[in-house]
Amino acid sequence: MEIIFDDSISPGDVVAVGDIHGRFDLFSRFLDYARGSQATVILLGDIIDRGPDDVKMLEKVKELLDEPEKEGLANFFCLMGNHEAMFIDASTGSPSSWDLWAQNGGKYGQYDKMKGHLEWLTELPIYMTLGDTLFIHGRIFPGQDPFEAVKSGRSDSLIWMRSPFLELGPQFEKWSPHLKRIVHGHTCYLDDERIGTVNVSAIGDRIGIDSGAYFTGILTSYNATRRTFQKHTVQ
Repeated sequence: MEIIFDDSISPGDVVAVGDIHGRFDLFSRFLDYARGSQATVILLGDIIDRGPDDVKMLEKVKELLDEPEKEGLANFFCLMGNHEAMFIDASTGSPSSWDLWAQNGGKYGQYDKMKGHLEWLTELPIYMTLGDTLFIHGRIFPGQDPFEAVKSGRSDSLIWMRSPFLELGPQFEKWSPHLKRIVHGHTCYLDDERIGTVNVSAIGDRIGIDSGAYFTGILTSYNATRRTFQKHTVQ
């Protein structure tokens, strides 16, 4: 699949945004790009942790979920990422859940303000489909409808999984007559030195757009309607 970077955006376009991880500055640049476009925006999860501005991210995402028209968007959605799931577990589970969240970039200092967002975070969808494209944070089990995993209580697998999906792909032909591609985050694609050029993974029916925003300074979005990519930076 050819990777094309293009800033065009039109009413009705569907635009997915990769892992933000508390980089409100980069998300603001994305909003500058999308504002007034009447596009549909889908955040692929991991909007919190590691970067500095978890509270700002949660406040803005909640505002956009409630009133996307304030930013001139047609619709706005946010999917569950494994970092949202870790934060929920830390807030409602055992001390070991706190340790796991902290080890993965959770910030105790922001917790008191973050916990006010627990209710809507717990209701985030694991995945969604629009047209012929499935959007998810992590992966699906190759050849299997993700609804089956959710129904059987394996939602965590879908937001944490890498293998065997990365090797085998979605294998749509085994369960879906109309879906053609998956757009996901969760796994960062960089050059060999983990600096410099940030790459997306676009191999046929699998498109990964996590560009390590919290440390690269580059947030990637994908226009699923035009099949083009965009990079958003503070430079």
